[in-house]
Amino acid sequence: MALSKIDISKMTTGTTPVTQGGTGITSGTTDQFLKFTGTTTIASAVDNAGALVHITSQAFPAANNFTIDSVFSADYVNYIMTINMLNCSTDDTLDFVFVKSGTPDTGSNYRFTNKGYQNDGNSTDNYSNGTTTYGSLLYNMDADSEAGASGTFTIYSPFAAYQRKAVMGVSAVPKGTANNLTPFYTASDYHNGTTQQFTGIKFQSRIGHNFRAGSVAGGYSTVSIYGVKNS
Repeated sequence: MALSKIDISKMTTGTTPVTQGGTGITSGTTDQFLKFTGTTTIASAVDNAGALVHITSQAFPAANNFTIDSVFSADYVNYIMTINMLNCSTDDTLDFVFVKSGTPDTGSNYRFTNKGYQNDGNSTDNYSNGTTTYGSLLYNMDADSEAGASGTFTIYSPFAAYQRKAVMGVSAVPKGTANNLTPFYTASDYHNGTTQQFTGIKFQSRIGHNFRAGSVAGGYSTVSIYGVKNS
């Protein structure tokens, strides 16, 4: 008579080894995958979980500055930051300073360059011309309700025990008017001659206009930060 059902629980106890078609383990870790660590063993592996690790996503408030702290640590050397569809109540520029345990570093330790090319064929730029008290991210964002500036930036060594920090990225900015789309290449650095281990970042409008209040669920006026895995 043909068998219609096999009760595996009656045939084995404990963990089924890889050599008999099992995994050799009884549990794993959330967001990890199974991989071979030898010819006869399988393990839950963090290195299969992706190169970027999400740390936080937050909405900008209806204010002219906004601080996110406790996001940089010894867990990662470099970070990726995305800013999505941001503008202010009146045309303005998004700048930043680094934060150390709640305290912004507003010393004249920053330099920046913004270089763009407008869709009307004209080039545009904005730069610090030496040191200044902030770095730059999104230059001259249009305030129209249908506008919104977005960018992706790499933050280099904010917490690592190294004197120089850098932020570099690309952005798409409706500059001055909603129809004047301008891609920008942006770079800022920080250096004051001593080792600094920053834990956060403070965003601020250059002229002082309030940000449009954002929504993480709605996908506008938001910022997300990810840690970059070293291996």
